[in-house]
Amino acid sequence: MKKKLVLLAQVFVSVFILAYLFNSIFEREASEELKPLLTGQTIQNLSPAHHEMLRARCIVPGEPPALDLKRLTLRERAPIVWKIGPHGLWAVFETLNPGWFIVAVLCFGMVCLLGIMRWRLILRVQGLELSFSRTASIFFIGHFFNAFMLGATGGDVIKAWYVAHETHHKKAEAVTTVIVDRLIGLIALFVIALIMMTIFHQRVFEDKRLIGFSIFTLLVVGGTVIGTALGFWKGFVDKLPGLRGWLQKLPKYDMLERMVLSYRTYAAHPRLLIQTMLQSFGVHIFVTISIICVAKGLDITAAHFTDFFLYLPIINSISAMPISFSGFGVREGMYVEMFQQVGMPAVQALTLSLLGYIVSLVWSIVGGGFFLTHRKEVSAIEHENAEEQ
Repeated sequence: MKKKLVLLAQVFVSVFILAYLFNSIFEREASEELKPLLTGQTIQNLSPAHHEMLRARCIVPGEPPALDLKRLTLRERAPIVWKIGPHGLWAVFETLNPGWFIVAVLCFGMVCLLGIMRWRLILRVQGLELSFSRTASIFFIGHFFNAFMLGATGGDVIKAWYVAHETHHKKAEAVTTVIVDRLIGLIALFVIALIMMTIFHQRVFEDKRLIGFSIFTLLVVGGTVIGTALGFWKGFVDKLPGLRGWLQKLPKYDMLERMVLSYRTYAAHPRLLIQTMLQSFGVHIFVTISIICVAKGLDITAAHFTDFFLYLPIINSISAMPISFSGFGVREGMYVEMFQQVGMPAVQALTLSLLGYIVSLVWSIVGGGFFLTHRKEVSAIEHENAEEQ
């Protein structure tokens, strides 16, 4: 029951943020679209009753006159806003250059390739030798589920389940590889965020909202680094009285202990940690380049490429938190908040975020293909293991 309530809460958060964000943007767009009413013109797709109501109640006298939709009640305003406002969003979508969108998709393909290569290295430390094709299959299945699970890391649970079934004799170690893979990726993201915030520290301090986001990111970075360090600290559990006894009461404590031990083996492989960290930097750089390509396709000129490298690590750090489904709402709100600081219209920032998600979704569809075919292969492996036993 508790899990269901948490799930419902996260669904509510996602829907609420998206609805509020879309409504705010559509209201602004509707105000622009309805300005011809000030000169007596009519608006296509609006009924005569709506024209009469808007002219009678929303036009503010003055030189020049203004249009204020806030004079209507929410019930009166919502049908007009959601009928007129989406036209502005669709108009931005229509400006997309397909060539730049394809380049963005290919760049995200590099993100997937580097992610697969990184995970294979992490698997090898545990003595788990999966072929590139098998690793890629599980990776893409995880990416497929990331498209609609909580946060930007929900698919990791699915990856852990698949790789655990792939390696029956080392289930704990297999699950640990997924955790370490994600952890390295997050640390690399945080490092990039810190570097960019340091380089552009003047801009950070000049913007109160950016200061707030930066402080939150720093807190997440600090928590992650401390958690990582404590995980490598042998004997830490025994330093706190009663902690081990409490942990031993948890279900599958033996598996948890094996996971901690396998996690600590990575401390003895500094070269691998450096190599995977460099690959993670490549992942995040290609993610940013992919979004820049989408921006080029939309002919967005308000943001410089350095703005993307400053804002996206912060946006991705926060949207990775399991707050909403696939980061929906949180990510879009962050795009609008951040990129408005450099003069990008809210409707363009929203479109940029949605198209960035669609770029990732293209590769999620590829993952869907692997999901439909992979289960049969897993069954075959299980059959072979059963015969060997």
